[in-house]
Amino acid sequence: MKAFCFTAAECSASARLPARTAAAASSSGVVDGPTFMTDNSGREMLVMFADIGGSTAIYEQLGDAAAVELIQELLARMEEEAYFHRGVVIKSIGDELLCTFPDVVSGLAAGTAMQQQAASMSGPGGRKLALRIGMHFGPALEDRGDLFGDAVNVAARVVELAQAGQTLITDACFARVPLLARSRIRTIDRMSVRGRSAETTIMEVMWQHGRAVTTVVPPVPRSHVDEGCVILHHAGRAYTIAPQGNPFMIGRDASCQLCVTMTMASRQHASVEWRRGKFVLMDRSTNGTFVLPDGGRPIHLRREEFVLQGGGLIGLGEQPRVEGAASVRYEFRPVSSRS
Repeated sequence: MKAFCFTAAECSASARLPARTAAAASSSGVVDGPTFMTDNSGREMLVMFADIGGSTAIYEQLGDAAAVELIQELLARMEEEAYFHRGVVIKSIGDELLCTFPDVVSGLAAGTAMQQQAASMSGPGGRKLALRIGMHFGPALEDRGDLFGDAVNVAARVVELAQAGQTLITDACFARVPLLARSRIRTIDRMSVRGRSAETTIMEVMWQHGRAVTTVVPPVPRSHVDEGCVILHHAGRAYTIAPQGNPFMIGRDASCQLCVTMTMASRQHASVEWRRGKFVLMDRSTNGTFVLPDGGRPIHLRREEFVLQGGGLIGLGEQPRVEGAASVRYEFRPVSSRS
């Protein structure tokens, strides 16, 4: 029997089933149709964020007019693929689409078709375009042209982890993938999501035929990880970040655990989270995040990550200064794990 692959041709039969047929297929374990919740948490659906990778470089190299034309053409193709696979485009956010699908198979087929559309188009220097796609299956609420809920928050976190050309899904999606298709999916990471106590497993969909696959090293068992904690110092206060917790947010917004008043800082400027045995600082800002490790050189992060080890200073939107009002001191305190 032919292995199931996530291409538009191979998924089209199941991804575009009429509603009555899809419901019957779902009961047989082939396709999961939409499930309606019994409470007010919303309807279960596949939520997808699809982002055009490297769009900043496209604007810099092509100029605004040519870049807008190229990106708009790709976004139009992406929307067509979403509708073709029974999806709904909720909104376009710059160079990113937010879409929903009634089931996981439809979303996977659409994601693969979108990636193929991007790969068929040439960007600056003749390089192929590529998408970053993140998906999660769960409850979400549609309200006045927008989407809210847990599934949206998780999918947004997943797409942040994706590299150009990658399609990432969660274990909630994987549980609804037909058995024959699971050979095309591999586990690559775990992450913490704000508001959730348990970690979420992240998996990659191998959508390219003949792609060279990198062997993924299994995550280190928790009993062998030197967890420790990270302590942030700012304005005379200390904030302890423990492993396994939710992402710790830093910024000007009152919802952040470390709320700052720096004018160069964004509302949600950066986060610190525990991932695969490490504390990772992730920049989410407009002006970037600066890190000055003790005894090292300053590092400027722009939507990038930095593993916090030892100690040093963090600057929000500007270079950190010792004891400066715009600086946050960090220190990692290891704790020997028990055997």
